[in-house]
Amino acid sequence: MLKSSNINSVLNELADQTPRDQKAQSSNNGNPKQDAETCCSSKDQDVMGSLAALQLSAGVLQIAEPPLVHVRSQLRELIGRQNKIYIDVSKEKYKLDCSEIARLNDMMSDVKRYKDKLTKIKKEMQGIYQRTKELKKRAANVAACKQRDYQRKLERLQQEESLIGGH
Repeated sequence: MLKSSNINSVLNELADQTPRDQKAQSSNNGNPKQDAETCCSSKDQDVMGSLAALQLSAGVLQIAEPPLVHVRSQLRELIGRQNKIYIDVSKEKYKLDCSEIARLNDMMSDVKRYKDKLTKIKKEMQGIYQRTKELKKRAANVAACKQRDYQRKLERLQQEESLIGGH
């Protein structure tokens, strides 16, 4: 795409060349109408067509270029902001990922610690159960021994009474 200053300089050159060529041809003939008809060779028509095309493009460019430059600057600014937001979001995501990983590691260490506690409590409960079982056996044996002792005492007392009562 040509810049407006480049187009303007080309237009100025063509405009400067075209009137000189027409003046030279009109001085040969003297009749301007006839000069206009005869002077327009295919080369001149090409130059005039290209001059018109350049003037048209220059006009369109003058109309369209300022808004395009403004839009381009706005797009650059917008892309810059978008990149900044993307970087900020990436940083936050990384922080969240890191904090979640740290939290997950903490949870896993808690699970391990609680599992160890649970295993320890289970062993203690099994130990308590075994001791309770042994104590119940002992208590039953002690109760049976006391019952036998009590029965023996009763029998002795009854024998003594029968011996004392028999006299």
